[in-house]
Amino acid sequence: MHTRGKAVMSDRRGCPKPRVLIIGQQESFEHILTTNIQNWGYEARIVSASTTTQENEAEGDILLFDLDKAHDTSIVTEGAQTPAKEIRAPSYPSYLVADEVRKKNRLQLPRARFTIVLSSQSVSRSTLEQIGAVALLQKPFEMGRLQRYLRVLQRLLLEPAITQPLDEKRRILVVDDDIAIANAVQQCLIFESGYEVAVAYDGLAALEQCLDWRPDCIVTDLIMPWMNGYQVMRCLNAVSLQTMPAFVIMSALNQFEVPWNRSYMRGNVVEYVDKPFNVDRLLSAIKQACIMHSA
Repeated sequence: MHTRGKAVMSDRRGCPKPRVLIIGQQESFEHILTTNIQNWGYEARIVSASTTTQENEAEGDILLFDLDKAHDTSIVTEGAQTPAKEIRAPSYPSYLVADEVRKKNRLQLPRARFTIVLSSQSVSRSTLEQIGAVALLQKPFEMGRLQRYLRVLQRLLLEPAITQPLDEKRRILVVDDDIAIANAVQQCLIFESGYEVAVAYDGLAALEQCLDWRPDCIVTDLIMPWMNGYQVMRCLNAVSLQTMPAFVIMSALNQFEVPWNRSYMRGNVVEYVDKPFNVDRLLSAIKQACIMHSA
């Protein structure tokens, strides 16, 4: 059983209004964001990072962090005990995620369960990984996109811990933004192994399926719009699920993209299948993941 995220939300669990913190926006955009977020039924608060020895008292559920106004400084990787090497790139901020690093009186940022990065520039997956972001919104963006993120993350935050259903058939959720591949994998799994299979075509839809359907295993592409495969895992790891599903990651980039040192990877069942994949290899990886998940 996995229980997560108590440090940030212990005093706010069950709150009907998730708190959204906003950092680094231009004043006019801050007003637009705040007005929309409040109209959607959330709390919204403008905060700033602190470089003093005082602990930043701001705590929230979701942090909107604009890289465009951040200074050119180093990024401290999530979970690090000491600062990582400097990454010199315009508009990238100093960002501290782990409690261990926060205690060392370096840059203090608000604590939040989920971080969404906003940027008008391209941001690499490795940088988002270091920041601890669950998503990147490329500016300019439609407010409807932000609203969808907040709606799904709110469901995660307020979802009670529910016991995994004890079905005879394994539940497999296939996630891929390539509809043809997702449907082909679904049909293959149903025909070859008799699994109960559902499909999602992006990371946010996958999170909703997880809440509605409680899969035993998520077979997901790595590179997708809205939210990639690791960000889906990060989101699920940040809330109190009764049992984390196993993961099978499908990607041609697996050997370069595995974030083994990230806290959300620890203790979870993760198998890898290279693209283009062999059907037998995929079936074997799913079977192995399900066995390890049940152990």
